[in-house]
Amino acid sequence: MLILLRHGQSSSNLNNLFTGWYDAKLTQKGKDQAYAAGLRLKAAGYQVDAIHTSLLSRAIQTSNVVLEAMDQLYLPLHKSWRLNGRNYGALEGMNKDLAREKFGKDQVHTWRRSYDVRPPRAKNNQLSDRYPFLDSSSLPQSESLKDTQVRLLPYLEDQIIPQLKQGKNVLIVSHGNLLRALTMVIEDLEPNQASQIEIANALPIVYHFNQDLHLQSKEILS
Repeated sequence: MLILLRHGQSSSNLNNLFTGWYDAKLTQKGKDQAYAAGLRLKAAGYQVDAIHTSLLSRAIQTSNVVLEAMDQLYLPLHKSWRLNGRNYGALEGMNKDLAREKFGKDQVHTWRRSYDVRPPRAKNNQLSDRYPFLDSSSLPQSESLKDTQVRLLPYLEDQIIPQLKQGKNVLIVSHGNLLRALTMVIEDLEPNQASQIEIANALPIVYHFNQDLHLQSKEILS
C-alpha cells in the first residue's frame, strides 16, 4: 500500500505565493489539517511501516504531526531532496496574482499546469548552502513538471518500490507538484492529462497494489 499526502497549509499557501524550494512553514491551520489526516488514516485502520518526505520544513512538520496522530512517532523519517516540491525558478516567493499581472494569466497558467514548460530561471542560485551534498550543477534553477518527475524517479525506484515489493505500507509526505508527477507514474497518465491532476492539502490518497505492483484501487480519505 502506498499513501500520498501533501503537506498541510503553509504560510506561502496562505499568502498565495509560489513556493517550490522556498522553506515555508505550516500555519496553525496546516498543523490541524495534518493531525486530522493522521486521525483519518488511523480511523481507517491503516498503519505505516515507512515514511518518506522532503527536506522542506512544511513537509517534515506534516510528517511528524501525522505520525503523532497515528501513535507512530517512533518511525524514522526518510528525507530526500528528490521529494522536494517543484522549483519555480524566478517565480519563487512571488505572489501568484502579481505574477499574472506581470506575465499574463495564460502564461502563468501554462507554467503552473503544463507538463514540460519551465518558468524563468532564478538569476542567483541561493540553495547551495542548504544542499552542500549536491554539486551546484545538480541544483535546479527552474523545473517543469517533467523535470520534477525525472528528479523523483531514482528515489522511487531505489527506495519506494523495494519497500512496496516487501509488502510494506509506505507513506510519502511531499508537495503538490511532486505528487502530481508521482500520480502520473502510478496511474500511467499521459502528459496531456497533467493539468487535470489536483492534490489537496493534507488529504490522504491511498493506493492498493497486487503482488506484482499493478494498481488495484485508489481511495481518498476525505
